[in-house]
Parts: sequence; structure tokens; C-alpha cells
Amino acid sequence: MTQSPTRPARTGRTLAAATCVLLSLATVAGCASGSGKTAPAKDAAKPVELTFWSWTKNSDQVVATFNATHKDVHVTYSQITGGAAGYAKIFAAIKAGNGPDLFNCEYAELPNFVSQGDVQDISQYATSAVTSKFASGATQLTSLGGKTWAIPYDVEPQEFYYRKDLFQKYHLAVPTTWAEFQADATALHRADPQAKLVNFPTDDASTFAALAWQAGGTWFGTSGDSWTVNFQDPATRKVAAYWQQLIDSKLVGSDLSSSPALTADITKGTVIGMINGPFEAAYLSAGFADQSGKWAVAPLPTWDGTPAVGTVGGSSYAVTKNSKNTAAAVEFATWMSTDATAVAARVQGGASSALPADPQMVPVAKKSFTTPFFGGQDVYGLATQAATTVKPGWTWGPSMVSTWTAFTDPFGKVGKGGTIAGALQTAQAATVAQIKAAGLNVSNG
Repeated sequence: MTQSPTRPARTGRTLAAATCVLLSLATVAGCASGSGKTAPAKDAAKPVELTFWSWTKNSDQVVATFNATHKDVHVTYSQITGGAAGYAKIFAAIKAGNGPDLFNCEYAELPNFVSQGDVQDISQYATSAVTSKFASGATQLTSLGGKTWAIPYDVEPQEFYYRKDLFQKYHLAVPTTWAEFQADATALHRADPQAKLVNFPTDDASTFAALAWQAGGTWFGTSGDSWTVNFQDPATRKVAAYWQQLIDSKLVGSDLSSSPALTADITKGTVIGMINGPFEAAYLSAGFADQSGKWAVAPLPTWDGTPAVGTVGGSSYAVTKNSKNTAAAVEFATWMSTDATAVAARVQGGASSALPADPQMVPVAKKSFTTPFFGGQDVYGLATQAATTVKPGWTWGPSMVSTWTAFTDPFGKVGKGGTIAGALQTAQAATVAQIKAAGLNVSNG
């Protein structure tokens, strides 16, 4: 599985600012500073200058396309590292007062930026004419407290990627339930003790979080005037026990997603599947080109036969509180997400297979991202259907940037003496402490 990198530690805020992050994503949204109500000052003879930071492939081409077709706004692009290093750079720049106008922000991390007052309420510019373009699941992740805080780009429901040829070789049926998945893993192990159905990544808790989400887990909630944090609800415990059993029985791997060992196993065909979002299609195609035509995608197995998924990754475009050009930044962000030339530039050359949050852009992405690697399978059609089954009720917490970091050490020990249950306990305790340090009321759920 190609996974999102480890996230950075969260920076703090004063008690007065932090206390306006109250009970849910809805109330989180009421407190951020920098409303962005002022249109950018502009010399009619000069374009508005914007800065944009992103880690996504082809962003430089997207910016070049925009600059070539727009005369009133000019964008200067800076590529940053994704994950921990990238977020640390953004946090530091905003704190210093020189953050970019616009940056890529994953959905899980957006509430963190909102709670710190680091991004602007863009509701005045992202009107209903804009937000109505996007799938409801995406706008729910960017519209908090009745206000809009970012422009969504993609939606990433979990799916199951697998080697068609090796499933045939080992006489495995594509699993539709987690019971069938375990049966496949067992049969594969009996046929070849070195082979694994998938690798369970121990450097990325977001994959596990999405699996808990699918099962009905709810890690964050509210009670009175307090956040509740519970990484050990019944659904999460069920998922943890299931995967721990698979790991202990050597039926799945437990390598880091970025490890040479995992790459070697996929190359050799001793790891024959993976679980990830639609964006994984591009990584597979680029990384294992010699396996073209041998891979396929299927819906994620379910617990009871009812289609349901969580999402992993997915990003939006947020305007920092430092920006003086809010309207222009929203114009550029909206163009990147809803204009055919922008989406085609983003996907060109197989750089991305992300599922656009704007349904009108799905055919554009599908046309630009050819699928011989998947034997011509309609991977976008499958992803689109999967996106309709995202399970409602999941809420991201107010300090996810540091929550992910809290998972790093204990999750890295899973399969090496540590357990998923132990990692959940450690990360929960750290998250509660982090939220308290921000001046918020919090309790264990």
C-alpha cells in the first residue's frame, strides 16, 4: 500500500483562542481568525500575485496552465514535501506571517488548521454556486460550522487492489466480506507460506482509521461542552482484533509502506494485494510497470455484505490567514478543482488517479489516466461507486496532525512485539493530553 507519510506535531494556541474549538467539526469552525472578507487590492495594470504550496505531482504544470490562460491573477508555485515535513513548514511559515496564499491540506488535518485560526473562512467567495459542484461527502469535510474553509479536490474511498493472475494461480475468489478475505489469506498461506494477501502498513495509522470508520467506529465526539476521544470503541476493537490475528498468524505483512522489503515483495509477487484509495492506481502503474495488465480493483470487503467504506487521504485547498488576496486564491483553487484543463494537467502522464470531488471532472480524469495496467478496467467507475458508500458519522478531531504523530512509535511496533490495541491506547492518551494542552475540555469516551 502506498500510504500518506507521518504527520507533524501540532503547534499550540492560547487558551482564549482554543476554547472556541468546542464540540464538533461544526463548532470548531466558529473560532478561526482571518475571515477573508476583504477583496484583494489590485492595480488594474498588474495581476494579483498569489503563492501556492503543494506536494502533488504535476502541480507545476497546473500552475503554468493557469498563468498562461489568466491575466488578472499570477501564481508562483513552490513544491514542498508531503506529510510531516510539509505541514511543519506550513505551520512555521504561517506563524512567522509569511505563509503562502494557498496550500494543499488533507481533510483530516483541516480542522487542525481551523482550530488554530491559521486558515480563512472563505464562505463569501466559495458560494453555493461553487460548493454545489462537489460531491456532498467532500463538502462535509470542508464546510464546518456552516462555513466553508477549503475547496475540495478529491475523494478517496478505500478499495481493494489485487493481482488477477496470482488470484487465478492460487484459486482465490475476490473477497466481498472480511470473512472471505481471511479465508483467502489462509488459503494463500497454505499454498505458499512466503506469500501474503496484503501488507498491513505500520507507518500509517490513517489506513487503520479508515477501516475502523468503515466498521462504524467513532474516534471523536462530543459530550456537553467537551470533546470525547475514544480509539477503543467496539467497532474499532473488532477491527483491531481482526487485523492483529492476521498479523500474528503471518497471513498479512506488517512492513512499512515505504520499505524496500515491501517493494521487493510486490515485485516478486509475494504480496498480491493492497488496500488504499483511488490514488493508489497511479502509484502502482508507475512503480510496477512490468506488471501491467495483471492488476485489478474491487470494492473493499465488508463486514455484513452492506457496501460501506471509510476514506483515506484526500485533499483540499485552504487559504492561510496571511493571505491578502482571498478572492483570487479561491478563484484559483476553484479552477484547479473544477476546470477540465486543470484536471487534465494534474492527471497528465499518469501522475494522478485521484477521484475528483467534482463529478463533472471524473470523465476528464478518466480520459487522461489510461488504464492498460488494469487491463482497461473502468477504475474511475468503480471509485465513483465506492464514494457513494462512504459511511456517515465519522468526525476528525481538532489535533489530528499531532494525533498521527502519536501513533508513529507504537504503531511501528505492531507485529514486532507491539499490538494494535496497545497502539490505540497510547495514541488516545497522547491525543487527550494534546487537546487539553490546547485549552479545550476533553475526556476519554
